[in-house]
Amino acid sequence: MAEAMARAQADASSPADPRALTARLTALENLLKDTEDRLPAPVADEVGRILLRVHERIALSPDHVVTAIAGATGSGKSSLFNALIRFDLAPVGAIRPTTTAGLACIWDPDRAEGAAALLDRIGVATHNRTLRGSLLDGAHRRAEPELAPLVLIDLPDHDSAVRAHRDETDRAAAAADLLLFVTDPQKYADASWHERYLKQLDHHQETLVVILNKSDELAAADAKAVAQDLRRLLAEPGLEAVPLLVTSTRTGEGLQELRDLIAERIWRKQAALARSAADVDRAAALVAAELAPASATGDGSEQAASGLTEAAKTATLAAIGESTSMRALSDLLEATYRRRASVVTGWPLRHAVMALVSRLRGGEESRYAPWTAPVAAETAPPPVQHDDVEAAVNAAVERVAGALPRLWARQMRGIGEHCVQTLADTLDATLSGTEVGPRLVPRWWTAVQVLHWMLLTGALVGAGGSVVYVLTGGAAHSSLPDTGAIPFPVLVLLAALAGGAVLDALCRPAARKAAAALRGKVAERMTERVRSAADQLLFAPLIAEHERYVRAWTLARDLTARGGERQAPPSGGGQGRHTL
Repeated sequence: MAEAMARAQADASSPADPRALTARLTALENLLKDTEDRLPAPVADEVGRILLRVHERIALSPDHVVTAIAGATGSGKSSLFNALIRFDLAPVGAIRPTTTAGLACIWDPDRAEGAAALLDRIGVATHNRTLRGSLLDGAHRRAEPELAPLVLIDLPDHDSAVRAHRDETDRAAAAADLLLFVTDPQKYADASWHERYLKQLDHHQETLVVILNKSDELAAADAKAVAQDLRRLLAEPGLEAVPLLVTSTRTGEGLQELRDLIAERIWRKQAALARSAADVDRAAALVAAELAPASATGDGSEQAASGLTEAAKTATLAAIGESTSMRALSDLLEATYRRRASVVTGWPLRHAVMALVSRLRGGEESRYAPWTAPVAAETAPPPVQHDDVEAAVNAAVERVAGALPRLWARQMRGIGEHCVQTLADTLDATLSGTEVGPRLVPRWWTAVQVLHWMLLTGALVGAGGSVVYVLTGGAAHSSLPDTGAIPFPVLVLLAALAGGAVLDALCRPAARKAAAALRGKVAERMTERVRSAADQLLFAPLIAEHERYVRAWTLARDLTARGGERQAPPSGGGQGRHTL
């Protein structure tokens, strides 16, 4: 007993510790909530059932230890049940199956009320429940205080032809804190109980005991050989840590050892907690298997953890920018600015000559409206290419979803599908409102235009003065300044024409430089609009969903690690099969 107490103290910080179990149970509930609609329905249902079972088990009676005796027909379960309670309560006979309904024995009458709720949930009928104290020690005396929390159940045969018998065995086995699986030398290698029960209990080794009964039917050497072979069969599914006892209800072999084992589990009061911790381990392993990255390689895990990198976002923005024809729109803005600048700041005489030449050549007359009027027939901005937007969005989604589990990847792709039309429409509305020219005429355009008209006026005055100069006989009859060989009116005309031409030549590179600056400014503004729309409609939902996945996957790995590094079942484990 002192050794058992020491082991109990050493187990205080194990997963079966009540505080640790409560923390892990809460974490598992949060994990299930965070993975809503992102787990296969069978797995989510199985984990939900496990959580419900653990909650019910903790809420009903944490002070009881439910010990169920299960086994095949004729394995001696009922005889073992009677031997443990030291009273012939369960019928034993040649007719099989003898146990047609679960029988329960409650050790301590003072705990009968709490045990009743447990047995109701397991499905043991009221008339099949017995108080052991009333059988042996009187109704008001405790029977075997060291076994007081024990509730012992003799289950129907798990291989019974009656479906109701098998169902009751499954329910009780799933709820038991300590499961005694009884077999005999004839049926110990039967595949039915190995496949249906033992292989499903790899996460419940601390709550399982295998009993090789009827050892008196074999010679001592043969019994030892059978026990060794059974140990080998248990090791194949990873149950090498499960205790194996050899018993005989006829000779009493192993019965005291079994009673001591049960008493130790009860004294430590860890059986119920260990079973609940094992259930949590099982549920966490199921979820972790489904949340594992799609690629089993290290690269797949790193890709699943990295998510949408800045490089990926930059590439996506560049692809979306191409789909919106921002470059073509920038080219249009630059060309429009230069064309308008040419109309407003160009030398009017040059425009007139070009119009005259165009008319003489029979071409359509070019119209140059005053600088206050809009330029007709502006080219419309190019539309957003929706197919290209869809391709860019899908590429961004695949960068994140490619390494994720199937259902989580489907969720990410759903975000992308929802985003495509919304993003395209938003970009259409955002970019279609972009002005292809400046709303206000730049001040330098106005200044140049005034200078041009002043020079043109000077040229007209010089031309008129030149005519008058000729008609009046030249410098002899003129009051104008004497400018030598070139008469003053002619000099004014030539100076005005030259000034207009020079100003026109200077304005062209200035217009090109201003158009390039406008192109860069508008391109930057359009890029920012595209980035803002992509951040809000694509990147933010993808990043949030990916962070949700990483959080769930990290929590699932932590839960399985704290559960003792148990190996997770294959992806989709538990689907379509009964789990104990």
